[in-house]
Amino acid sequence: MGFGISSVGDFVSQAFEPVRKISQKIIPKEIRPALPFLAAATPFMLPGQGFGPGAGIFSGTRGRALLSTLANLGAQAAADPEGEDISLLSAGLAGLQGLGTTQGFGDTLRDMTTKGQLGIMPDGLIQEALGNRGFFTKAADLGLTGLAKGADLLSGTRETLGSIGKGAEAGGIDLFSKEGAKAAGKALALPTAQGVGDLGYTTATAALRDFQKAEAEELAAAGADEAAIANARRAAIREAMEVSGFGEEDILDTFDEIGLKDGGIASLKDGGMLDFDGREMDLRGGGFVPIGKKEKADDVPARLSKNEFVMTANAVRAAGGGSVNKGAQRMYNLMNQLEARA
Repeated sequence: MGFGISSVGDFVSQAFEPVRKISQKIIPKEIRPALPFLAAATPFMLPGQGFGPGAGIFSGTRGRALLSTLANLGAQAAADPEGEDISLLSAGLAGLQGLGTTQGFGDTLRDMTTKGQLGIMPDGLIQEALGNRGFFTKAADLGLTGLAKGADLLSGTRETLGSIGKGAEAGGIDLFSKEGAKAAGKALALPTAQGVGDLGYTTATAALRDFQKAEAEELAAAGADEAAIANARRAAIREAMEVSGFGEEDILDTFDEIGLKDGGIASLKDGGMLDFDGREMDLRGGGFVPIGKKEKADDVPARLSKNEFVMTANAVRAAGGGSVNKGAQRMYNLMNQLEARA
């Protein structure tokens, strides 16, 4: 059994199930959208060196990354207590921000580059050593330098946000000045972007879940579900083939070929024209055509009669609000109603 990203996501989602339950009970719905923004602000609100000496696991770089990740995961679960999905990408970004906001982390990364490791060697020797670097060493140095600049940006953002509210007299930012407001706006951009992304993900998954629930309720109200639709298709195909003189073996072989032997949506397994030994589907009584390779392929031989009318696949889909299954069911209902009036 493999253990991939999906398995990790399922494990994390289950681990934070208690958070969902607590959130559903004690956190008002109106407050939940603010949780992703509060979590995004976590690494920027901590002091540069963590919580200070003796603070334990959260005092170092790894601790800050862990705390930021946990805050993000907790906010995701609490913001959508009825959901099941967890964005590991968002949690990973939050952890990286926790790393980057550690004081001096940018300098630590720069010390890991070739130039940083050369220390206080004479400039001539440093330049000679840098010139002798291979491709992969240069790529590693470039990556570390870029990460160091990113860490500097995150650390500077933390310092700027930390100075808000101190007042200009104490070396803080004056929000009522043009420069102060501009600096605060730039600093708030990073945590705001993270919060907006998390809230968007939560909102989208909740909307998709509500849509699927509404669609299932509509199918149930219409008396049809996927299994019922598959059964109806099998019955329609069987009736059409029996009228056309096919035997039970041919009918079962056809079910197997189009993926309906044990249920499912009909489709040609290998594509191509359906072979009825020169015979055709008998649709003189009307009905839905659930078999074939694709729409407009004209690969299903069928018999029609004078004054009958065939609907296109797009018309069937439109009748079902985008679902050919529901559209076929509604057209059957309409056909039965109209025939009763004839």
